[in-house]
Amino acid sequence: MLRSRGRSWALRRDVKIDIQIYDPSKDAEQQTQALTTADVWIIAPADLPHWAAAGKVVSLPNTYKAPDNPLAWSDLLPTWREQLVQWDGKAFAFPLFGEAPLCCYRSDLLKAPAHEAALRGLLGRDFNGPLTWEQFAQLAEHFRSKGMSGQPGPSLPPLPRNDAGLDRLFYTLTAGFARRAVRQEEERSAYSPDDVFSFHYNFETGQPRIAAPGFVHALKLLQRLQACRPVEPADHPEEAFLNGQAVLCLTDAPWLVTFQKTPALRDKVGVCRIPGGDRYFDFRTGQERKPFGASNWLPYLGGAGWLAVVSSSSRNTEAAFELLADLAGPKTSTQIFLGSIGQGGPTRTGQLYRHRWDTFDLNEKQTMHLRDFLEETLLHRNLKNPVLCLRTPRQALHRAVLVRGLREALLKGADAEKTLQNVAAEWSKLDREQGLAEHKADYRRSLGLLAKE
Repeated sequence: MLRSRGRSWALRRDVKIDIQIYDPSKDAEQQTQALTTADVWIIAPADLPHWAAAGKVVSLPNTYKAPDNPLAWSDLLPTWREQLVQWDGKAFAFPLFGEAPLCCYRSDLLKAPAHEAALRGLLGRDFNGPLTWEQFAQLAEHFRSKGMSGQPGPSLPPLPRNDAGLDRLFYTLTAGFARRAVRQEEERSAYSPDDVFSFHYNFETGQPRIAAPGFVHALKLLQRLQACRPVEPADHPEEAFLNGQAVLCLTDAPWLVTFQKTPALRDKVGVCRIPGGDRYFDFRTGQERKPFGASNWLPYLGGAGWLAVVSSSSRNTEAAFELLADLAGPKTSTQIFLGSIGQGGPTRTGQLYRHRWDTFDLNEKQTMHLRDFLEETLLHRNLKNPVLCLRTPRQALHRAVLVRGLREALLKGADAEKTLQNVAAEWSKLDREQGLAEHKADYRRSLGLLAKE
């Protein structure tokens, strides 16, 4: 993307864009050299606070936020504009790739006569995919026992091999169990600050919630789903769905392009919103509660996508910002979204409202569903409290602990509750090492709040 989309800018400026691959496995000296010689870094949203808090990246000039600036700052999706590019009240990044989480399913198999009777009671008359994670699990178990071709076998893609993918998968499931969805029309007296701000941590006390009942339930559900997956994790789990080895797939919208280009899958893939919880666990008591409506649905955002930042050691700061503004601007960012393969998604509200989405090569009805699901997820207009990725300066240490525990539970059968209790204990130790007061301040900053009340 950088080579193709940056070429026209480079030609206009008569400069060369040199792309370096940052390899964290190299020794400290090589890492430092790579970081200090590059003008621009491409980083994950969760990593921004680490670099911003350390003073390693430059905050955006305010001119880019001006109403008359070609960047059209106000058109950026609210979650990106107000939180994922921000740290401690300052914007440090431009969004390059967004995210577009969806659930895909084999519509031809769900509607096949051999499965119709068994699935009608589960999904209802329309067979439009799973609404809740319980339905998702029952579908996976049905096709595991019946098999994709009449023989029992895996019905889900393998687990992601990389840490970021497994981390995202876990929190995507957890969102609808560990937090109650607060609707926009609810009066302020009907919910507490914890319903809006507490997820990874208790907003008031700063204590980790990773072992709370909603998280444990989600991990137990993942263990249940693991029986429907191949044993070995994969770099690209979607390839199992692509190759006809899975009936359900959690992915991002650009994969639909690949699915549609595959003759065996063309017009056989249905799309639906990421499922929600068939229950949630009360924040104060830990007791199960029935959701309002059909499911307790909240989007989990920030676990994918890419940001671009300018290094504080850059010798070409002005040009670096100009390049990134060009890439993140309305025209080029739309081309990036519609040209994405595999990963990627919208970064702007205007992209969701585009009249034509020909790139996905779907029929009119499917295109309308795709746009509706992405708009509901990325704009979350009816929700006050979507779940964001953990984005504190030390989150990488916490992720490493969590992912190690998840692999123990999912690949080696470790007890879910005990696993997350151990994760919570290690998180608490990391937070004490930092200092509890500073940890609480960082958590507040990660939510877009002031460090102190």
